[in-house]
Amino acid sequence: MDVFKLAFETTMVGVLAFLWLGIAVDLVYPPFFAQLVPKVVGKNDALLGVAVLSLAYCIGSAIIPISSQLVNDEHWPVPEDAIRCLVLEDLSDQLDGIGRIDLLKPYETGDDFNACHRTFFERFREKDPETNRRRVTWNKIRSGLRAMFEHRDPARRAEYKKTEIENDKKVGNILTKFQLMETQILNQGSDKTERFRQLHERIVVLRGAVFNGFSFLLICVFAWLAPVNGNAFPWKKRVPGTVLAVLLTAFSAVNGFADLTHFNISDIPALEGLLAVITIFGGILVYYGVKARPYLGKRIVLVAAFFAALSYGGWMWSEVIYDQQVISSYAVMQNAPKLEVPSLTP
Repeated sequence: MDVFKLAFETTMVGVLAFLWLGIAVDLVYPPFFAQLVPKVVGKNDALLGVAVLSLAYCIGSAIIPISSQLVNDEHWPVPEDAIRCLVLEDLSDQLDGIGRIDLLKPYETGDDFNACHRTFFERFREKDPETNRRRVTWNKIRSGLRAMFEHRDPARRAEYKKTEIENDKKVGNILTKFQLMETQILNQGSDKTERFRQLHERIVVLRGAVFNGFSFLLICVFAWLAPVNGNAFPWKKRVPGTVLAVLLTAFSAVNGFADLTHFNISDIPALEGLLAVITIFGGILVYYGVKARPYLGKRIVLVAAFFAALSYGGWMWSEVIYDQQVISSYAVMQNAPKLEVPSLTP
């Protein structure tokens, strides 16, 4: 049964990819579907259905592992590791408030959860000493913006790099301990872990939806900015489209090269690779133009943005719920009384 569940999740992710792949093919070669559809529809529908499902499964099998890297990229707005660290910090503060931080072993009071604040927006937040919560302040915004430019100085860059290496080790230790807790929870038996498996299945599908939504949004943006063939030279669209393609390609090249020079098998440049492929594709559309299509407009861009934001919000909140339940279940398991097994010897 688990095999069929995995196949269903993979197929669903692949089916979602048909939308942006179909638009990309139609933009590059408009006669494709007009020539293909009459040849295959109505000839052998059963074989056609099997072929479509097989193609969806193959595409989904490729997208699922890449999407897990995409949402955990260090340049992603809120990566998966940052969410997990923030949940750990929040629950550890709650348990520390009632004096039961011991329920989170192997974590100890000395674990530095401040190292978890690695996302871009975290440089603009600071912890309120009264509430022990992080909030955005004007002083922190100014210091965060100043720190972005101070890293150009060689001395400050070296100090910043040293701090980053230390934080990487701390975050690695924290996440490794969480993986040990998660493994211990999931090894309790299928009847006790069904809730976690359902949440994990939802997260897998939503990761693929985030990948598809992000790709769909970028393609729709470039299709909207691309000039329609036969019209006058639309510099108001072609110039912004060219600038956007150049900026995103430069971002992908710089950060992708940095990831490859410091290669880590668990941190491949998925975001940079996806941006590079789609922006090169978009740059070609902007340069050569596209044929008039009903989906070339602002409204489809808004729909794509809504779909991408909805998928991302659903994935992020599902990840928070999953992490909270794993940590809470581990704390309850630590507090549960251990049964004494009677001796069989007289």
